[in-house]
Amino acid sequence: MAKLAVPELREEWDKLREGYCRALEKAFEHVPIRDGVVFVEDLGLETGIPVDLIVELLESKGVKIPPHVERVDFRQHKKKR
Repeated sequence: MAKLAVPELREEWDKLREGYCRALEKAFEHVPIRDGVVFVEDLGLETGIPVDLIVELLESKGVKIPPHVERVDFRQHKKKR
């Protein structure tokens, strides 16, 4: 396997990141919403994306959260780190 140059790796990561963000946006249609709150663990179960990565994507503002979701709760996850 040929080694990828740094710009190629960045491009590959950007494509993966976009796919993860789309998957999370779609998952909001299927996860339970409790009083306007979605728990990050539910997003992880729905998508199969590691919770650490979900937190990173949410904190980077890369995921469009639907208006009926007031917030995503990942405080319990941060305490476990």
